[in-house]
Amino acid sequence: MPLNLKRRLGREEGWTFIEATLSVVLISIMILGLTIVLLAFREHLDRSWGLRVMDQYGNDVVERLTHELRNATDVTVRHQINNPSRKIDRIDVKFLDPYVHNLYHTNYWRADLRNARILVNNNNEIDPTFPPRQPGRGEYYVIQNFSLTPFGGETPNRPNELEREESFRRKPEFVESTYDITFTIRYNRSALRAGEHNWFVEREYRNKVYLRNKNLIVKKGITD
Repeated sequence: MPLNLKRRLGREEGWTFIEATLSVVLISIMILGLTIVLLAFREHLDRSWGLRVMDQYGNDVVERLTHELRNATDVTVRHQINNPSRKIDRIDVKFLDPYVHNLYHTNYWRADLRNARILVNNNNEIDPTFPPRQPGRGEYYVIQNFSLTPFGGETPNRPNELEREESFRRKPEFVESTYDITFTIRYNRSALRAGEHNWFVEREYRNKVYLRNKNLIVKKGITD
């Protein structure tokens, strides 16, 4: 083999220090990029799960309160907090015992603001799994509104001019027995590392309900 060819092949064997350094740098960049993608995907999953839990709870509260009000004979609304940015009510739902003549019961609905949950009769939870007992880092929920507004009244965060005008054309029996339920929850994720930002989503769950027993004979008790 010619001497020049041996020298050229000798120079091509193995990696030089520069080539090894470049390879390490490229591999590090790839690992860092993959880590960032995985962390972003994990954050997306955590946020999606937090919102799904909030949606489930918000809909459950509104549906259960709607069911009770439909069968109620009367309701009393007492303000816990009532200001331009936040409205929290205590809702007393009165209903007739289905088996005993002229016997009434009352369920007391209120917002436990410290623990971000709705309680019935002070200790009965709508869903014991909400809020999650082991939330993620920086994750928490806040009840912004929990209110029951008479038909045509001012509902939180939403103008009600059309309904107010309609209330003057409706019969008093309908107006006095129709209410708007508003339940607003905010899902928060606080920044945990430098360069991150606080993130939140606020959603409102609503329904309109008619107290069908308020103006019926059933209010007077079970008759023969």
